[in-house]
Amino acid sequence: MPPSTRDPAGRREQIVIAAAELLCAGDGKPTHRRVAEHAGVPLGSTTYYFSTLDDLTTAALEYLADQVDTGLAETAELVAGGDATPETVARLFHEYLSDRDRVRVEITIYTAALQRPELVALTRRWFDGLVEILCTVTDPATARLLAVFVDGACMHAAIHEQPLELEVLEKLTRTLMGGPGCAAGSDRP
Repeated sequence: MPPSTRDPAGRREQIVIAAAELLCAGDGKPTHRRVAEHAGVPLGSTTYYFSTLDDLTTAALEYLADQVDTGLAETAELVAGGDATPETVARLFHEYLSDRDRVRVEITIYTAALQRPELVALTRRWFDGLVEILCTVTDPATARLLAVFVDGACMHAAIHEQPLELEVLEKLTRTLMGGPGCAAGSDRP
């Protein structure tokens, strides 16, 4: 149920979520009017809470970045609870890349950062967080290579509307993790 007019925080959040959904849909730049329609609120509400469209867009992108942080925390738990083999890491990549909503969020944040350099820090939250998680299963240099690979695989999944096949992800992950610093127990080339 939509927040009542007596719930300003709820109304603001409803507007931010609507703007985030429109950004992820990729069907043009959101306007106050489109966001208001999508949120089911009066147009005046969007301009009351966000005087400029840049403010509204930034709030929506920050909301999406918070979703990324939540996903990273879940991934960290999965990595900590699993083994450090390339196959396990590839399976986690495949699960992530199979989630179309997560892929759209990533691409939306990356695209916004290209257009608005002040938002680059939001994009780096994903990359840096992934590197930190991967450092628990491999050395820092390999973790960075894996994160770059996942960035490209994310773009591939967005364009092709499906992730790379698990077997391909396993082969590439095994190749990247097979060098010096490969986690114990995953010494296969």
